[in-house]
Amino acid sequence: MRKILFLADPNSIHDIKWISFFANENSDRCLLLPRLHHYRAYHKASADDRQAPGNFHILSPIHDFSIVRCYRTFYEAFLIKRIIRRNKISVVHILYAEPNALWCLFRSLFSVPIIISTRGTDVLKTIPNAVRRKDPLNRLVAYLYKRAFQNADWITATSQAQIASITRFSGREGRLSVVRTGVDTKRLVCDTSNHFPLADDRPFVLFPRFIKPIYNHEFCLAAIALLSPSVRQRYKMVFVGKNHGDNPYQKRIENLMQQQSGVVFEFIERQRQEAIFELYKRASLVVMTPVSDGSPVSGMEALLCGSRLILGPLDYDEEIFSLATKLEAWDSKELAQKMTWALENTTAKPGIPDDLRLTIERSHNMEEMRRIYNRLSE
Repeated sequence: MRKILFLADPNSIHDIKWISFFANENSDRCLLLPRLHHYRAYHKASADDRQAPGNFHILSPIHDFSIVRCYRTFYEAFLIKRIIRRNKISVVHILYAEPNALWCLFRSLFSVPIIISTRGTDVLKTIPNAVRRKDPLNRLVAYLYKRAFQNADWITATSQAQIASITRFSGREGRLSVVRTGVDTKRLVCDTSNHFPLADDRPFVLFPRFIKPIYNHEFCLAAIALLSPSVRQRYKMVFVGKNHGDNPYQKRIENLMQQQSGVVFEFIERQRQEAIFELYKRASLVVMTPVSDGSPVSGMEALLCGSRLILGPLDYDEEIFSLATKLEAWDSKELAQKMTWALENTTAKPGIPDDLRLTIERSHNMEEMRRIYNRLSE
C-alpha cells in the first residue's frame, strides 16, 4: 500500500476533499501534517465546524519554514525526515504552495518525491509579489521559492494562469499539470431540498465566498447600493460565513450593510455542503468577486447547479467559466448593471456540455492525480 504524506490544512474543505478521495478508497494510506496555527484552529473549532477527517490520520504540527529562525527550520526538516522514514512514506504532497513549497529545498534530505499543488493566490499573488520587491529579504525569498519549485518532482495547478505564473517566477517548464479539486457531481445532483437554510422563500442573490478581505465583499456592497429600488426591494442579498472568517473584516461588512436602506440582507453562518448546493440551486444569481482566484470549486458548483454566475475581471479558465458573466474592470457600476441584466433576463439558463462536466468532475481530476502518484512512486 502506498503511503502519502500531505502537508495540508485540516480546516480546508478543499484539502480534506482531496485527501479523502484517496484515503477512503483504501488504496493509499494518507497522513496529514499541518502547520502549527492550522492545527490550533482545528482543535479550537467545535465538532460541527470541523471538516470530517475521513479515513486518514492528522499528525502533530510543524512550525513554518523560517529564514530568520533557520535553526528551527533545520530541526523541522529533520522532523519531517523522521516522519517520512518512520511511516515509510512514498510521496510527499504539498496542497498549497505558500509557504510549504519551501520544504522542497530539502528534497535531497527527504529522499522521496515531492509534489506541489497550487490553488491560485499562492502563485498568482503572494509569491510573485515577493519576486517583484527588490529589498534584500524579498530577493532571498524569491530565490528560495525559485529553487523550491525547481526541486519539486511534479507541480499541479488549478488553472493555466497559475501554470504560466509558475513558469515566469521559477523558470520551470516540465512536469506541470492542471489538476483541479473538482466537484462531486453525484452528491450535487442529489435531492438537497431539505437543507435550505434561509428564513423564507423570497428571491435572493447569493454571495457565497468566505468573509475575508481577499473575497472583496465591500465591492459587491458598493454595487448593491447602485441597484434600482425595484431590484433592491424584490431580491434579498444573502452572504454566507458569519462568525467564521476575519472578525474585523466582518464588522466592516456589517457596518456597510447597516448603512444601506431599502434592501434586505440575510447574513448566515457557514453551511454544510448540501445547504450550499441548495442555495446555488435556488439563487436567482450568484456573485463572486475575489481580488485573486484560481479555478474556484464554488464557481464550478454554482454552474453545475444551474446558477447564473458573475465573476470579477480575473484570468479564469475559459474552458470552464465561459458560461459565467465576467466583469471587464473593477467597477461597481458595471457590476450593478450586470446584476440587473442577469436578474431581468428571463431566458432559459444554458445547459452544461458533457465535456465540461467531465473536466469539472472530481473523480476525473483525482484519477489524473493518481496517475502522477503512480509515475513518481514506481
